[in-house]
Amino acid sequence: MAARFSFVECRNPSCGFRFPLDLSEHQGKFCPRCAGKLGIAVPQIDQHQPAPLSTTGFCIEVVLDNIRSAHNVGSIFRTAEAVGVDHLYLCGLTPNPKQNPALAKASLGAELRVGWSAENNAVNLVARRKQEGSLIIALESTPTALNIFSAGKHLHPCRIILILGSEPAGVDPGLLALSDHTFYIPMSGKKSSLNVSVAFGIAAYTLLTAS
Repeated sequence: MAARFSFVECRNPSCGFRFPLDLSEHQGKFCPRCAGKLGIAVPQIDQHQPAPLSTTGFCIEVVLDNIRSAHNVGSIFRTAEAVGVDHLYLCGLTPNPKQNPALAKASLGAELRVGWSAENNAVNLVARRKQEGSLIIALESTPTALNIFSAGKHLHPCRIILILGSEPAGVDPGLLALSDHTFYIPMSGKKSSLNVSVAFGIAAYTLLTAS
């Protein structure tokens, strides 16, 4: 049976706990916080498929170099499908769907629909793709990196290779040397970096819609 969510609410005035509940699986009579009676507050509104992403002439492939977390790689697969990434290169220590079932759990099936390949050496791969005419972009905070939200001033419709590096080590200096542009994501606060899957989402949408 398909999920049938409603938002339910505890009728106990001192509690009022409100949460979504799949009524196709649970009767939902009692509050899990106080054991008071639950009532349906409002049915879930039907969700529709979003309109397709409108890009400005860019095709994008992504290099994931030595990203150890299967959860992060799976999340990147999911976002890659959403933005229409052409290919993911899983390089070095980066896990792939055949090796790690945790990756598939996080990607929710996107690993079956997004093209990918495993590569031993990201530097050799990127050097080859650059020779073939791709524009190489690294996502890293360096002294000469540019604000990614100004990317439209520096790009033209082309095939982009976007490089994401190891979270503790950063992007391999050999890859930075091959990059045509290095972009950073501006941040407030004391932290100097985002989770790599979050950073990828910001970068992918920004680059693909740059104008």
